[in-house]
Amino acid sequence: MSDASDPPMWPLMVFYGMSIISLPLYILVFACLLRLRCVSATYNTTFYSILLQHCIADLLAMIVFFIAVDARYYPFLKEYYFEYQKYYVAAASYNNIYYFLYIRCTGIVFLSIQRYLIITAPTSLITHKVQNASKLQIITVYWIVPTLISIVVLKDYKFTYLENMDIMADQEVIKRNTLMALIVVSLTCILCSSLYGSLFYYIRRHTAGFSRSLRREVHLAIQVFVLLLAFFAILVYYGFQNYFSQTQNTGPIFYMRALYPMANGLLSYINPFCILFLNKDLAYQVMKSVTCRRFNTSEVHISIVASNSNKNHGKVVHVGSTRTDESTVVNHNNFVL
Repeated sequence: MSDASDPPMWPLMVFYGMSIISLPLYILVFACLLRLRCVSATYNTTFYSILLQHCIADLLAMIVFFIAVDARYYPFLKEYYFEYQKYYVAAASYNNIYYFLYIRCTGIVFLSIQRYLIITAPTSLITHKVQNASKLQIITVYWIVPTLISIVVLKDYKFTYLENMDIMADQEVIKRNTLMALIVVSLTCILCSSLYGSLFYYIRRHTAGFSRSLRREVHLAIQVFVLLLAFFAILVYYGFQNYFSQTQNTGPIFYMRALYPMANGLLSYINPFCILFLNKDLAYQVMKSVTCRRFNTSEVHISIVASNSNKNHGKVVHVGSTRTDESTVVNHNNFVL
């Protein structure tokens, strides 16, 4: 009971330190990406549409964490959370953890599949459908799939706050949710690892025939792969959490729950650093935004035309698009499909 009533505070302090640096940076990257999508066709393709939704999921996860989880400990808000806990307030504090986990899991799967298809099977029918998916289709699939997975979790509402504002939940619910989270994260890591293993094998066999434009596609795949590494850390976290819940070891369960802010911060805040260090084109635009320089739309058009010319001379990439007229120019750009 001492563990439950007095959880460690250092993970929350570490999370605050991560947030001070990473959250403003993430907002800057997100705003820059939104702005670029208003002026450049380059950033309106499938990859960046999925990446944008992933950024939204990360930022929402942080906002909801501050509102539903962190804010309930503040003295001037505690009484309101405690008074209205039966109106899904306590349930939201618990269920949002799994909901946003599943959103990020499906997001990394979608990004990995898109990278795999565009590099290894640019002429296949499924690649054609992915390339030509509308923004509405991407948004719908991105959010509906994890929401359907999360119905099992979201339907639970019988949670109560303890006096110290920790959440009391039924033991069977905890066991089910931690096991389900472990399964979903495990499947995510296995599927994405298989995709990147196959992609690495494909690249090793076809490196000599890669055009410059396709090499940029590979660089974007590396960006997603580094993002995937954070999910292996989450896999370890839920491995321990599931073990303690299945053995009904209450003390470590509360201790692991106290570590959640760090785990959640890692899962969310790694993305902007992956973008800045592994996506040179977008990082360049972010730097221009920081220095208050205007986006040069002509640069984007020039790069698109140049990459289109490169693809006409490449062995692999020149058949990567099936659109015509203006949309052909968009889909033939050298790093965003």
